[in-house]
Amino acid sequence: MMWKKTIFILIDSFMPHVFEEAEAQQKVPALSFLKANGAYWNDCVTVFPTMSANIDASLMTGTYPDEHHVPGLVWYDRDEQRVVNYINGGKAVWRLGTRKCARDVLVSLNEQHLSRDVKTIFEEAARHHRTSASLNFSIHRGPVCYSVQKPGLMKLALLGTKFDSVTGPEPALLGRFFHSTGLRARFGQWNASVFKKYGLNDSFVIDMAIRLRKEGRLPALTVIYMPDNDYMYHRYPDKGVDILARADRQIGRLLDSFGSWEEAVRQCRFIITGDHGQTKIGVEREALIAVLDSLIGMRVSCPEKVNPEQDDLVICNNERMCFLYPLKEGVQEEVIKRLLGESRIDVLAWKDETGVRVGRGEQTLFFTRGGQVRDVYGARWTVDGDLTLLDGSLAEKDGKQIVQFGQYPDAFSRLYGALYARDGQVIVITAQPGTEFYTPSDPTHQGGASHGSLHHTDSLVPLIITGETKAAFAHPRLVDLKSYMLGCLHSGGY
Repeated sequence: MMWKKTIFILIDSFMPHVFEEAEAQQKVPALSFLKANGAYWNDCVTVFPTMSANIDASLMTGTYPDEHHVPGLVWYDRDEQRVVNYINGGKAVWRLGTRKCARDVLVSLNEQHLSRDVKTIFEEAARHHRTSASLNFSIHRGPVCYSVQKPGLMKLALLGTKFDSVTGPEPALLGRFFHSTGLRARFGQWNASVFKKYGLNDSFVIDMAIRLRKEGRLPALTVIYMPDNDYMYHRYPDKGVDILARADRQIGRLLDSFGSWEEAVRQCRFIITGDHGQTKIGVEREALIAVLDSLIGMRVSCPEKVNPEQDDLVICNNERMCFLYPLKEGVQEEVIKRLLGESRIDVLAWKDETGVRVGRGEQTLFFTRGGQVRDVYGARWTVDGDLTLLDGSLAEKDGKQIVQFGQYPDAFSRLYGALYARDGQVIVITAQPGTEFYTPSDPTHQGGASHGSLHHTDSLVPLIITGETKAAFAHPRLVDLKSYMLGCLHSGGY
C-alpha cells in the first residue's frame, strides 16, 4: 500500500449545515469529492471559547487551554497586568496599541504564551524526523527560526518596533510577515498586497501549497489555514453557501495541481475541518448584551491601562463569550450575584476550589476532575448539582455512570479548560443564541453572525478525512486530531 502525505486544511467558520446545503445545491464539488472518497462527520466538537487562537493551540498541541495556556482571542495577563488581544477589532487594537497587539500575535502567542510543557505537531514531527509545513497557521512553533518582516505600509504602522524571531517548521509562512526562502511572494503579487491582508487570505495560501507541490517540496504533513470564509460569514450569514463555494474553488485549484483529483487523493490524505461555527445575531437592540449595565458602581478597567490597585474588574470580550477577571477580594461574589439576574446570559461559570461552579438563578452545578462519573471520551468527573444547567444527563452503561450533553457538547472538559488556562480568579459568561456581548470599542455583529460561546451552534464543525472510515472516531473532537495526524506520520514517510 502506498504511504500518503497528509494535507490538513482548516476552513475558518466551516459549518455542517452550510456545507450540507451547499452540497445539496452542488456548489462545492471539491469538498463533495473529498467527502465521497473518505469519511464525514457533522458533529466534530471544537474547543471553548470558540475563538481561533485557543482552538488553533488545541489543534496543534492536542490539549485543552488548561494545558497549553492560551485562554482565548482576548484575555488578561495577571503577571504583566495587561489585556492580550490577538487582533480582534480595529478599535480595540488601536486602544491597546497596534504595536503591542502585533507583537502578541506575531511573536508572543507562539514563543511566550503557548506553554513549553506541551509540544506542537511541528515540534513532534521534527523530533521523529518527519517533515512538516505551516502555511498561514497561527500556531506554528517549530525547530527553525524566522525573522519577522514588516511588509508595505506595516513599516509605517510598526515604525520603530523590533520583533524577536519566531519559530516554525521548514517550510513555513504567515503571509508576508515571515516565510521560508522558497515561499517568498512574487513582486506585484496581488493576493500578497495590502488590499489582501499581505497574504493572509485563501488565494495566497493555496498558491503557496501549489508551489510546494509543483516543486516537489510537499512535506509529510502540510497544515493550511483558510480565513476568508469567516471574514465574509460574519457580515453575510445568509450567503453562507456562496461564501463556502469560494473556499471550495480554492481547494479545487489545489486538487487540480496534482493532474487530477483522483491522483490527489491517491498521493495524499486530506483532512478538512473548521475551527468553530457561527450564530446569527439579531438586529434588535436587545441582541447586544451591555455587560457594563450589570456592573454599575464597580470600577471596570480600561483595557489599555489596567490598574489592579484601583480597579475592581477586567472584562475581556470574545464576542459571544466574556472572561471577567476580579482584581480584589469580594468582587467575584458581587459580580456573580449581579449576573445571575441577566436572562440573556446562557452559561455563567467560575472556578470553585479545584473545580468549576455553574449557576443560573437558584440552581447550581459543581464538577471537578476525577471521580466515578465518566463522559463519552473517557474522562472521569465528580459531579454535584443540577446537570440540566449544561443540558446534561446521566446514563448507565456496563455498570458505569456516563454523563452526556445536548446543547453544550463536551461541556465539562471545555469549561474546565477555559477557566484553568491561567492562574487566578476568573468568571466566564456566554450569550444566549441570537445575542452577543457589547463592550466599548469591541466588534459587534448585529444582523450578521458571531461566535465564542459553548452552545452547539458555535461548537460543532464538519470533519472530512479521505481514505478513512467512520470507525476512526466514535465521538470526534478537534483536540484529538493531533494524535491522529501523528499516527499518519508514523505509519511511514520522510
